[in-house]
Amino acid sequence: MAIHDFDTIFDHIGGFGRYQMFLFAVICYMSAMLAFVYFGQIFMTLTPPHWCSPPPGLEVNDLLSLDEVKRLTIPIDPETSEFSRCQRYDVDVSALLQGNMTSQDPTTLWNVTSCTYGWTYDFSTYYPTITSELNWVCDNDWKPAFSQSFFFIGSFLGLPILGWAADKWGRLPVIVVTNVACGIFGVASAFARSFIIFTVLRFIVGLTYDTHYTVVYILVMEYVSSEYRTVMGNIPIMLFLTAAMCSLPWMAYFLRSWTIYAVIIHIPQILCIIFVWVLPESARWLISQGRLEETLKIIRKASQVNKKVLSPEFIEEFKDYVKEQSSQKQSTAGVIDLLKTPVLRMRFILLSIMWMTIILAYDGHMRNTENIGLNVFISFTVLGAVELPADFLTIIGIEWIGRRHTTVWTLVLSGVACLLIAAMPEAETTVIFALAIAGRFLITMSINVGQQYIVEVLPTVARSSGAGAIHTVGSAVSFLSPYIVYLSKFGHFLPYMIMGIVTIIGGSFCALLPETINEKLPDSLQDGETYFTGQGYCYNPCSARKTAKVTPAKTTTEATPRASVS
Repeated sequence: MAIHDFDTIFDHIGGFGRYQMFLFAVICYMSAMLAFVYFGQIFMTLTPPHWCSPPPGLEVNDLLSLDEVKRLTIPIDPETSEFSRCQRYDVDVSALLQGNMTSQDPTTLWNVTSCTYGWTYDFSTYYPTITSELNWVCDNDWKPAFSQSFFFIGSFLGLPILGWAADKWGRLPVIVVTNVACGIFGVASAFARSFIIFTVLRFIVGLTYDTHYTVVYILVMEYVSSEYRTVMGNIPIMLFLTAAMCSLPWMAYFLRSWTIYAVIIHIPQILCIIFVWVLPESARWLISQGRLEETLKIIRKASQVNKKVLSPEFIEEFKDYVKEQSSQKQSTAGVIDLLKTPVLRMRFILLSIMWMTIILAYDGHMRNTENIGLNVFISFTVLGAVELPADFLTIIGIEWIGRRHTTVWTLVLSGVACLLIAAMPEAETTVIFALAIAGRFLITMSINVGQQYIVEVLPTVARSSGAGAIHTVGSAVSFLSPYIVYLSKFGHFLPYMIMGIVTIIGGSFCALLPETINEKLPDSLQDGETYFTGQGYCYNPCSARKTAKVTPAKTTTEATPRASVS
């Protein structure tokens, strides 16, 4: 029979024609949506500069400027040499009003108290956010981090459930439901005016996160021949995710309203309902279900769009292929099977450590942008733009020095950059920002190679379930990142010290992983137990390439994309 696997079909319908270009447009659109969902929430909960509102009678007026009011009512924080954000002087307003207020000088003898009259926010650069509207500052400054951590709890719970649903009921229903639900509840969160409602809505959005992109990514990749998967899998993330990420701070800045901003970034997801009519179901999944007529309809549509003619002989061979595939019991394995043998168990644990390290550091770098000390809108844009060259350099790195060395050194050096930031005085904002760029650059390279590494090490029979489990633990550790960033209130060095130590230790563990460059991918559990053995820790794939001709590795861009990050 001419058709011996699904990829053979591309010889007849076209591997990258007009049909695939439409799917390419879909994944580009979804890459932008991924950035909106994951990064967009940061600008809903930004904390504008603030200080205690003065007692009645000491408001800014023609006789009293803002600086004079702050001087008379707000103590100086000895650690930052700036006006305190959460304390004010407990002054006798009537006594001040009877004298010359502008000549009064606060002294250390004045008592201080909390912000009993509320807070005043500086919106000259910032804009009203839910944090300023609901006063999630000072004693309540834990609430933004808490609400965002619930987003990751939702992702942690949603990943295995929705992944199972995609295998049970098909890719297309899960794609549509997750995106439309994410859009609806994302828009609803824009109108939340209580901590509980906002947190619950962000939790529901988190339930759909990762799956809403990952499943459409996999579906699209299944309709492209292997030689074009690198383009289909990486270019949309490289260009559209980066562009969307860099545009987010300026959308928020010019809209000047977190409510309008939240609505705008989530409404495009609701439009994904049109996928019901324009996006095909996974042909591979339909074949596994024995649904011949539906599969054949999609194949014919693809060939027509690509201006290919299907011969009657091909149609008959395709029918026989589908019947054969649907009648066979596929050999599959689960996470438990990966833990039964010593080598696979060790590799699964190491990959889990690697992914948790990467996700914690990447999310921490991204969220801590607000605390670097520079304009948050500019710094987020610059650090976001770093993704583009990091993506390109990753492709070079993993092909020339291998997966293992790229992973180890990007993690370790990113950790060193974090520790250098922690050692810097907080006033050295320029140096800190430069080191933050280096750290973000390196951790971006780590996440790019890490997502491919998982697919190459795990055997085919347990690749999906194993990768899903690893990404689930990554979502679990993401719960901690908002709290690590929250520690910056006790010292700017604390988040970077934690991230530095974690990434150096995690990167060191990755030295125990095998090198997979130019190696065949394992298919069975036995392959996973025996492949990549006999390598030393200093194995150099560059020298190996010169001395031996080996079979090139299969295309591995079907790995779960970055957004599975989270």
